[in-house]
Amino acid sequence: MLTYLMERTIPPRFDTTDPDQVALHARWATDAYREVGAFWLGGVVTEDRMFSLVTAEAEGDLRRYCKSLGIADQDVTLRQVLRPLGPYFAMARDDARFRPPLR
Repeated sequence: MLTYLMERTIPPRFDTTDPDQVALHARWATDAYREVGAFWLGGVVTEDRMFSLVTAEAEGDLRRYCKSLGIADQDVTLRQVLRPLGPYFAMARDDARFRPPLR
């Protein structure tokens, strides 16, 4: 499976500060991803956008997901993840190649 970063607008009536609305949105998303054979790894909300990491066999699966929820093409951007990054990849400090940052 491939991993994608999905960026989309926040639906106009979705209050991301309301726990009940967040729970409902998460249920809709989880079920809709499952319907197209994709898996939602989770996401975040910023002041004007939502971002999710999703695994799918192909980008077309995610386009079908968007269509099933009525998300317009212009409201979503998909980018294939080429490589994960994070602290779990950090080189050991005792590795001879490690150089502390200049301060």
